[in-house]
Amino acid sequence: MMDGYTIKSNRESGLGRSVLQLLSAPYDGIAIIMELKVADTYAQLVEKAEEALIQIEEKQYDAELRLEGYHIFIKYGISFYKKLCKVMCR
Repeated sequence: MMDGYTIKSNRESGLGRSVLQLLSAPYDGIAIIMELKVADTYAQLVEKAEEALIQIEEKQYDAELRLEGYHIFIKYGISFYKKLCKVMCR
């Protein structure tokens, strides 16, 4: 379902390294950035997913991609606790 997308993992971008990037061809300009976190308790799932989204913004993981011509960004903060996960998107 993601034909034409390139997957990059743990690449330096902005002020850090995002966990995953899914990139369309540059002329399509779509980049999906994912940051993953592990929660210590079920109660931390939402907090950790939000923390992941904040990290994407603070570390400017989209900075280099903007220079490459990407202009549509879908950002996911995903947290895990045992077999459960919480996904938040901006």
